[in-house]
Amino acid sequence: MPPGLVAGSFDHRASSGLRYIVNPPGSAARIQQHLDIGQGEVDWDAFFTTLSDLNFDGIATVRVFAWEERARESSVRNPRQIRHYLAKHGGTTP
Repeated sequence: MPPGLVAGSFDHRASSGLRYIVNPPGSAARIQQHLDIGQGEVDWDAFFTTLSDLNFDGIATVRVFAWEERARESSVRNPRQIRHYLAKHGGTTP
């Protein structure tokens, strides 16, 4: 199975599609955020349940682009979150 990319994200369609201000109006810009696990709107219980149901045994990486000043905290927090969800959903913890 190919590696997976793991990150929290916000639903750009929320708030009637007006969560982000993009100039000029009508721009075709693609909005993308990579947040710490649990800071976005991803249902991580559903995500890790699905991995468990699929017997996923590949590599998944966390890529956070937000808050450069919190890089150290993110690098500690995200593996902890992954271990938490793996233990909760019957996965093998690294």
